[in-house]
Amino acid sequence: MRLAWKYVLNGLIGSILLMACQPAHPPLKGKSSLPFAFRALPDPHRLPSGTAVSRVLSLHMPVALAFAPDGRIFITEKGGFGGNQEAHVWVFDGLALRPWLTLTVSTEGERGLLGIALDPDFSRNHYVYIVYTSANPQPLWRLARYRDQDNQGVDPTILKEIAFDPSCAFHFSGNLAFGPDGQLYFTIGDLCLGNPAQYLEHPAGKMHRLNADGTVPADNPLYDGDGPNLDSVFAYGFRNTFAFVFDPFTHHIFGVENGPQCNDELNLIRPGRNYGWPWDFRHDTCEYADLPQFEKPLWVWKTPVAPAGIAVYSGPMFPEWNGSILVCAWNTGELYRFELNSAHTTVVGASAYTLTGASCQIGPWIAPDGAVWFASSEGVYRLYRLWRNLPYLLPAPYD
Repeated sequence: MRLAWKYVLNGLIGSILLMACQPAHPPLKGKSSLPFAFRALPDPHRLPSGTAVSRVLSLHMPVALAFAPDGRIFITEKGGFGGNQEAHVWVFDGLALRPWLTLTVSTEGERGLLGIALDPDFSRNHYVYIVYTSANPQPLWRLARYRDQDNQGVDPTILKEIAFDPSCAFHFSGNLAFGPDGQLYFTIGDLCLGNPAQYLEHPAGKMHRLNADGTVPADNPLYDGDGPNLDSVFAYGFRNTFAFVFDPFTHHIFGVENGPQCNDELNLIRPGRNYGWPWDFRHDTCEYADLPQFEKPLWVWKTPVAPAGIAVYSGPMFPEWNGSILVCAWNTGELYRFELNSAHTTVVGASAYTLTGASCQIGPWIAPDGAVWFASSEGVYRLYRLWRNLPYLLPAPYD
């Protein structure tokens, strides 16, 4: 059992003030005219005044978080790096961390217990959805649904499973989220295959869209019934979209793509569109082929930072960030912030913050109180403002 301080105390004890943290590069010029209250930072080179960070939990390789309406937090833990190992879904109530589900998974490379999402009707049906790679010798990429009962995961139902080459240890993606339409979206990396990301009959290198029960909606953009397409495909041409998010202001989907030795991307993911991997990329020069049939990224990191999470900020704790995209970078531990135009279709400003005493490698996730949660390979953290540090799930009014 691992315990954490109550959050009011957690904000005052063991905090690290970050008021002087500098971005890795200056922000781009530009201005965002968002359709909601927006207070410009007095100095865009620094985090907002009064910002602090504290470690909430010590965990080995947390991967994803989900905030439940009853105040609990569900957390997936990868399970290690090599062979079959136990992996856990944990549930945290603000005081105690308890195992909710234990699975034996294959953990080579990027395999393991990956994404998690709660059903939009969780308060009534108690459904929790996870992605994991099943145990060797013939591992499977698997999407499963469990039911929360007495703080335990019960009644497993496999909604989708995909065989892959057992020698492949990378590009599984495994992020999942419910959209504003109530449908379940999830990503699958190219499973070390490359070209099949372009083949609509193959599941790899795609974003998929299902009904909550695992059936396929007939209004999917590439649905062709008895035709050759895999009807669940929503968008394609991805290498390894580790994370995506629905913009609460526009309902756009933004995703972060991990490139090879260059060209990590921030993408606006549109239904039925092709994002080019691997055909819109010159491996010898790291330049795009710029073919017209492929969507272009909103932002490119020419030197890989390994973006490993994404959120669109909406909340009372950092009102000057409302509408910004936040991204954690595995390679650097920095928190990136992207300002968008009023339509949320173009990046107009960018900053990268180094968080003293913490590493923003995975995430972030926005809590109901507006705090920014993120993770490193060693634990889960919370970025907040000292004078707005309310009990962690207590809603607060906007300024």
